Amino acid sequence: MSLPESLVDESSLTARQLEALQSYVRVALGEVRYRDAAAKGTSKPVTIGSYFRTVQQARENVRRSLVTLMIGLWLGVVKPEDVRRLLDAAGGSVRELSDEERERIVQVLRALLEKIVM
Repeated sequence: MSLPESLVDESSLTARQLEALQSYVRVALGEVRYRDAAAKGTSKPVTIGSYFRTVQQARENVRRSLVTLMIGLWLGVVKPEDVRRLLDAAGGSVRELSDEERERIVQVLRALLEKIVM
């Protein structure tokens, strides 16, 4: 299980949207075609139209989350330096991890999240 998969239940994304975004990145990099991305995955194959709608919903949820973060910064509910620390911790965690390492990082990220939001 990846870090995003470990945290998806605490996000504004569904598991299906996360899966669609992960495959969408591969499509954008030219590694797979839309048709293949829609046909593969842990869930049953979907039409290209359904796949694209799921990707669009996921992208909109990520956009809304970023707007929410900006509002939190403007209101002073979140401090910029805390967000930087969180992003630094999350950004360094992209490599392949053992289950134990992943769980430790998830715990650290959750602790930072609890501390960050006033």
